[in-house]
Amino acid sequence: MKIISSLTDRFRGMLPNGSTEVPARWWTLVEQIQGLQVGYTGWTESELFDEWNSLRYRVQSGESLTELLPEAFAIISEQMQRHLGMTPYPVQYLGAIAMHEGTIAEMQTGEGKTLTAALTLCLNALPERGIHIATANDYLAERDARWLSPVYHSLGMTVGTVTAASSMSERRAAYECDITYGTAREFGFDYLRDLLNSPELKTSTTVRRQQLFGQKQENEDQGLLNPRTPYMVVIDEADSILIDEARTPLIIGQTDLSEARLADVCQWSAAQVSRLEESEHFIDHGPQKGMELTEAGRRVIRELLLQPAAPHSLDPGTAYLASERALKVDSYFQQGRDYVVREGKVAIVDEFTGRIAEGRMWQNGIHQAIEAKEGVEITSPTKVGAQTTVQELFARYTRMAGMTGTAASARSEFKKVFGTPVITIPTNRPGQRALLSEQVFLTAEEKWTAIVEETAALHRQGRPVLIGTRSVNLSNQLAARLEAAGLEHEVLHALNHENEAAIIEQAGQPGRITVATNMAGRGTDILLGEGVAAEGGLHVICSELHESTRIDRQLTGRAARQGDPGSARVFLSLEDDILASGLGAEQAAALLADYQRAGRELQSAVRHFYQAQSRVEKRHERQRVELVNRISERRQMLQQMGQHANLNAH
Repeated sequence: MKIISSLTDRFRGMLPNGSTEVPARWWTLVEQIQGLQVGYTGWTESELFDEWNSLRYRVQSGESLTELLPEAFAIISEQMQRHLGMTPYPVQYLGAIAMHEGTIAEMQTGEGKTLTAALTLCLNALPERGIHIATANDYLAERDARWLSPVYHSLGMTVGTVTAASSMSERRAAYECDITYGTAREFGFDYLRDLLNSPELKTSTTVRRQQLFGQKQENEDQGLLNPRTPYMVVIDEADSILIDEARTPLIIGQTDLSEARLADVCQWSAAQVSRLEESEHFIDHGPQKGMELTEAGRRVIRELLLQPAAPHSLDPGTAYLASERALKVDSYFQQGRDYVVREGKVAIVDEFTGRIAEGRMWQNGIHQAIEAKEGVEITSPTKVGAQTTVQELFARYTRMAGMTGTAASARSEFKKVFGTPVITIPTNRPGQRALLSEQVFLTAEEKWTAIVEETAALHRQGRPVLIGTRSVNLSNQLAARLEAAGLEHEVLHALNHENEAAIIEQAGQPGRITVATNMAGRGTDILLGEGVAAEGGLHVICSELHESTRIDRQLTGRAARQGDPGSARVFLSLEDDILASGLGAEQAAALLADYQRAGRELQSAVRHFYQAQSRVEKRHERQRVELVNRISERRQMLQQMGQHANLNAH
């Protein structure tokens, strides 16, 4: 297989290629919608409201939503113009039609996916079965619902929002609405909460009996957060939610009383592991399988158990496991990358968004081991009460659609796992993004120096610069370098995400420098300030490759939105993590040594980075497939036992 050796070539191969994937009949529908909207411009609010209700009646009378689509989109568009001052572009109609047809619409950054989604949501809410839209985070769910609420209300439709901060009563009210905004995580957790709190749903035999004979227990819906049968879900940033974040299940934990003494054990093992040496006392099997004590290591642990500081009645077996867990945490869980300590608590950082993963905890004592390592209060351990996967969660819906700027590279997986095709929507205006050639350096130090130099040069020209990093630590280190160079800047990462929208909205102003983790690519437009377009627009720097091509594309896609000028460049060093992740630590070290010794042209090393990234992506895809297979096997086993597939028997 030919290895693509340039990010420039790789990205260009994925950019929209006109309307070749859009059926010709959709363009005819767009013309029909626009013609109908002109006719509605003279109607009163009351007349538009009545016309919308007539569509609702026609749905109840048996007309299909597809037949009503032109009229519905025309009415919605007229209300958007009146209440938001915006009318959808033709390409936004195409995206909305694509989602109504149950596909993933690939729309580039800045093409107006929020407005596009509203068209699909309103149309598909007509049957009054409730439609959900899963956004990338709580902020976007609240923002989009609030911004579009005047349009929804003008049509007599209700809208609700579910966030991590929502109370139980607020969640119930939100699910009763015609349109409900939230995150996939919150939708999934609420589904699991309903399973845990509803005895009628705990046995698969009862569910099958109700499905076959239409039986329904009295008061079955009482206490449920969402008693409705899942109907349709629209997924924003679909590749992130359905692909990147789908390697781990959604789990609701319950207090594990059998592990009540885990805190003492974790604190003891965290204090002792520094005495253990790799190879002599333990073997490192990698981040997935973790550490294994050798016989010499077990002997050291037994000797330490005899000291007065050891927890009372701690048995050797438990001490071995705790020590192996502490070693794994020490080697593979890094503060500022995998987690942060915030207000005296360990908070997980989502590896794909750079945001705090609110409410999440690592299982099997890992979270407590990290707390012991950081010297903070150790939380009560939990065990799995109920679990589901992203794949299972969205398979419950009768209909599913989505949108994102980076779906094409995951086209085959979308089709294979979810049965959902990808339609590439053309851009409203021709793109002007200049993808500059990669810069490769031997060491990370040289790379970061070059990044600061390029940033300074563009800053002097009055161009804004957005620099993407992979972790909180790297953001802070770069910020220190920029400060030392006398360059004012803003930093956006998991510890100040509440300022995200304000920082990103200003990132296009003249001379502005913004340092951000992955979250920069999601949800908020970067508008160019006065005179910036004439100087070349926003310049985006990708400081190293992520483990997913789509994240890199999201980042570089911040430049040159909606036909604006802009540019992007990737900086690489032979010390970057992606090489060790994809090629292995030994091969990555050998590669660095080879280029140091031979004095070879560094640009020739570019292909190794994309080869490494490709290997990591394939490994993650295998993990997703393995997860689906494992859950499927578990489901079959539990169903045979008469147990609900998403609940753990205790």
